[in-house]
Amino acid sequence: MQKRYRLTNSRSFDYLYRKGICLRDGLLVVYYAPSNRGMRVGFSVSKKVGKSVVRNKTKRRLKEAFRKHIPEIDHGFNYLIVARPQLAENDFHQIEERLLALLSRAGLTEAK
Repeated sequence: MQKRYRLTNSRSFDYLYRKGICLRDGLLVVYYAPSNRGMRVGFSVSKKVGKSVVRNKTKRRLKEAFRKHIPEIDHGFNYLIVARPQLAENDFHQIEERLLALLSRAGLTEAK
């Protein structure tokens, strides 16, 4: 993920948790809110997902799934993607499908 797309400030995470629109799935939660500085995205994987190796692997998969589809995603929002514990048991393609399904349900992706 390129540095310009990273959401790093904890205040931005807090804002998305409080004021962002939330979409839930069995494996993922996506928060999004309008942004005037271009698209930025943050990822959150809690200790409930597993030990550090599992959490990092899950986060890498989420980042790659999002990165592959950056051209299709609406750039007028900040995104926060939260992994639920069951996500670690799925492979990359399942994670990618779930993420795209949530984003398209919100109308945040271009239809191909």
